[in-house]
Amino acid sequence: MSRSTQGSQPETVSVVIPARNAAKTIGLTLRSLAGERAVIHEVIVVDDDSDDDTATIAGNCAADIDLPLVVLSSNCRDAGEARNRALARASGRWIYFLDADDVHHEGGLRALVAAGQAADAPDLILGGYHCRRAGREPEPFAPLLQGLSAESYLAGRAVVIVVGSALIARAALQGLRFHGNLAYDEDTLFWAALLAKCRIAAVDAVVMTYNVSLTRADDRLAVDSRERFQAWRRCLSSLEARGIRRRALRRREAFMAIKVARVHLARGETALAHHFLGVAWRTPKTAADTYRWLRIRLKLALRTRPRDRAAQ
Repeated sequence: MSRSTQGSQPETVSVVIPARNAAKTIGLTLRSLAGERAVIHEVIVVDDDSDDDTATIAGNCAADIDLPLVVLSSNCRDAGEARNRALARASGRWIYFLDADDVHHEGGLRALVAAGQAADAPDLILGGYHCRRAGREPEPFAPLLQGLSAESYLAGRAVVIVVGSALIARAALQGLRFHGNLAYDEDTLFWAALLAKCRIAAVDAVVMTYNVSLTRADDRLAVDSRERFQAWRRCLSSLEARGIRRRALRRREAFMAIKVARVHLARGETALAHHFLGVAWRTPKTAADTYRWLRIRLKLALRTRPRDRAAQ
């Protein structure tokens, strides 16, 4: 599939895009990669049980702009598992993940690849990004390497690494995959595992725009929250085998429990908010998370009537 190019950088990147019912957005996402053709070895779109024209539109768009497209079919209904399926097929030196509703910025991928040619041979290269939330102007984020580690990342003390803002050496992914069937935070666990083992570099370029739906994110936290939290906690604990201290994992547990409690409180689900505050109370917390816990606990106390507390 690879062919020689006139550029100074070989086609070396496998782009991985999980897509489910993405017919309205996949074309724009693929077209945003057109200017990076010189460094792209393959684009793997995983059509994850779509019931629209995602695969057809992806194929037509890739043909129009000469992207070397591979479409894989799956019925995972899970972005992490879909990415894992693509990783089993990928053959480029580098892996670049992108979601099917995000937009790459021209030149960003070339900048990431160029940084990967450095003498110290980084395994993970981070770029800047814009975060777009509905009704708001895009917010810029830039990677900060100072103090960046798996433990600081889990504690929420680092700029979030979003899918589409990082380039990963495929060799660094040996024995590492996304946890499947998690409602949330599977990407955080993935990045933490990488940060625990990788040499890291960063570029100044803004490489993509990341679209966020706050409603969808909150739904993932609030629906079947107890069961989903237990499944996530089991996956979190597996990071101890990668050299991350248990105390750091417990702090992440508190961080997420407080986050779930906040969503439940905002929805008036006070019993569940109380439950997750209890989970967070029993675990070590950063100073920032202790402050967040106290704020939510005060709001809950003001909102909860005596008979509600008796029911808890």
